[in-house]
Amino acid sequence: GQYLVKACDYEDELRTKNAGIYEIVHVDFNSTLDDFSPAFYDEGLVFASERDKGVAIKRRHEWTGNPFTELFYVKRQKDGEEPAEYIYEKPKKYSKRLNSKFHDAAVTYNNDQSKIYFTRNNILHGKTGKDDEGIVRLKIFSATISGDEWKDLEGLPFNSDEYSVAHPALTPDGSKMYFSSDMPGGFGGMDLYVTTKDGGSWGPPINLGARINTEGNELFPYYEKSGKLYFSSDGNVGLGGLDIYYMQDKGNDEFGEIVNMGYPLNTISDDFGIIFDEEGKEGYFTSNREGGVGFDDVYAFRKSAAIMEVLVYDEATKEPIPGASVVNDCTGNTMMTDSEGKITFDMKLDQCCNFAASMEDYMDNAKEGCTKGAEMGQKIIVEIPLKKVVEFNLDVLVVDQTTGKPIEGAIVKLTNDCEGVAPEPITTDSTGTVSFELAEDCCYTVAATKDGYFGSPVENQCTRDLTEPTTLQAVINLSPISAVATTTTTGTPLEPGTVATTEPNTATTPKVVIDSDTGDYIDMETGEPYTGDYNGVPITDGKVEGGNSSTVFVPSTTVHESGTQAYLLHIYYDFDQSYIRDEAKPEIQKLCKMMTDNSDLIIEIGSHTDSRGSFRYNRSLSQRRAEAVVRALVDCGISEERLVARGYGETKNVNNCVNNIPCSEREHQMNRRTEFRVIGCMSCSDGQAISHPNENVQVSECASCPF
Repeated sequence: GQYLVKACDYEDELRTKNAGIYEIVHVDFNSTLDDFSPAFYDEGLVFASERDKGVAIKRRHEWTGNPFTELFYVKRQKDGEEPAEYIYEKPKKYSKRLNSKFHDAAVTYNNDQSKIYFTRNNILHGKTGKDDEGIVRLKIFSATISGDEWKDLEGLPFNSDEYSVAHPALTPDGSKMYFSSDMPGGFGGMDLYVTTKDGGSWGPPINLGARINTEGNELFPYYEKSGKLYFSSDGNVGLGGLDIYYMQDKGNDEFGEIVNMGYPLNTISDDFGIIFDEEGKEGYFTSNREGGVGFDDVYAFRKSAAIMEVLVYDEATKEPIPGASVVNDCTGNTMMTDSEGKITFDMKLDQCCNFAASMEDYMDNAKEGCTKGAEMGQKIIVEIPLKKVVEFNLDVLVVDQTTGKPIEGAIVKLTNDCEGVAPEPITTDSTGTVSFELAEDCCYTVAATKDGYFGSPVENQCTRDLTEPTTLQAVINLSPISAVATTTTTGTPLEPGTVATTEPNTATTPKVVIDSDTGDYIDMETGEPYTGDYNGVPITDGKVEGGNSSTVFVPSTTVHESGTQAYLLHIYYDFDQSYIRDEAKPEIQKLCKMMTDNSDLIIEIGSHTDSRGSFRYNRSLSQRRAEAVVRALVDCGISEERLVARGYGETKNVNNCVNNIPCSEREHQMNRRTEFRVIGCMSCSDGQAISHPNENVQVSECASCPF
């Protein structure tokens, strides 16, 4: 059933592909019998005809009862400016020397028409040759012009009494001859062969092969000067009977795709023997279609078309793409590119068509081709680049930054800066991972959310300028708003207010920590950037291979009575000062971005002093320091109602530098610090939460401090 549908579709294509291109004219010199196979000669045409029915004619074909065919010449004169408009004189017998008592037909000439090759029955110098079954086969003969008559009549060396050789067609330079034959070793009835002239003699015939020759008949070849070999066949899929086809000569005995000429040159009847004039604008062919006056009639045609060449190629490599489909929206027909990535066809003048190209593993593309303003026979080239489909993926790992463990149930969402809808959000499984398919030429931001956590997205996950399949990777670090401290030895929960031990235990302590400044993964044992597999993510020199990690903050190790988790800020102060130093500004920007990304959070900014100075003064100083951070966050666009400043003074020292204890400047600096923690949310039903003092604070050393 599917083959029948395809055949019907192809028949519809053949009926429409050349609509409006060819005008067909039935010439007035046809007889009531067979007239066929014209060839240009001198000022007219030489053709074969059965028309001589005079009473003196006694020889008739035993199959048809009609006279044997003879060669006739008809002179023509131009009639008007339009192509194919001629006045034809009465046809006359062409040559007594060439016409025999049996069939003579199908001629071809060399370039200066000084030599003729033609088909006749096996008869030479009055002697008739027959095969073993008594049948007079066809042979190709040649003759040379001498004055007004032909002489030196001889058969070609590959003729035989046992099979037929017919329908010669010379190339314009006369170096090759194509013909039809049913000689042994073929693929069907009559096959197409080629012979090459070598030193004045014709070489052995070569069959054009099974791609061209079918189980049926391939007949009446004609080599047009543009390099197209035309022929007729009843073995290829067509409209019916003999159809006219052509294929482009690629050189080295290679030919391009076989193309059916389509309607109106082809019909459900036999159509064959096509020829073109020097300019390729007009010509003649033979058909036994309805509307003729005889059996086979000669028809003239003229073209009103330019030559459209569509080239489909790989955009990156510039290499042609064979086998690509090209749909012509003017006709609805689908064509296929040849081995050079090309499709060449006639397109009627004063028309614009859209050509949509497609190929497996490539993105579709289309270009317009127009013949408006083009001249008859002008070549127009349309180039269609196809971009290879490259698969891009993004693998995302969502982890709890305080433990490094994957988070299940986080909702991961992508946004992009390009046209098209971003992929739907995906929820992480127990591995904390999700995977997305990405579009080309696009940049994505990936964010994850989960109740009880906050975090920043990973930006600039881009497929732009990528030409090979690529899997990007991103790690999103979510920070818990609440935390329950555990012992490092047993993992059991601690009572509120209990200080967790910081002694390492290799059985439970993660071997990797994340540097809050750089986002790099650090090997705890060596202090160097980590290389290896971390929760299923490949890490090289501290970086996620092919991806990035989101912003992280260093958590403190204790749990507040309220259950909130505090995080350190690398903000340190000069002695007795509350202004924010330059090296702390990136930390402010990082916190500002986190607040922007998590627009519902309310945080507390907690600031601390060292023990020098009075308790009251230090409380006031720490409050000013906390308020300085709040002002900096407000300046970067954070609403003040989302910020709570709290000064703790010297009450929360991280070392033993309390009153009257001698300490170095470095030790005092460690106490001058700031931290933040989430204490509520703007959408919380119970309003703004109240912060509680941090019972235990962990700090990082000030890397840029001058001591």
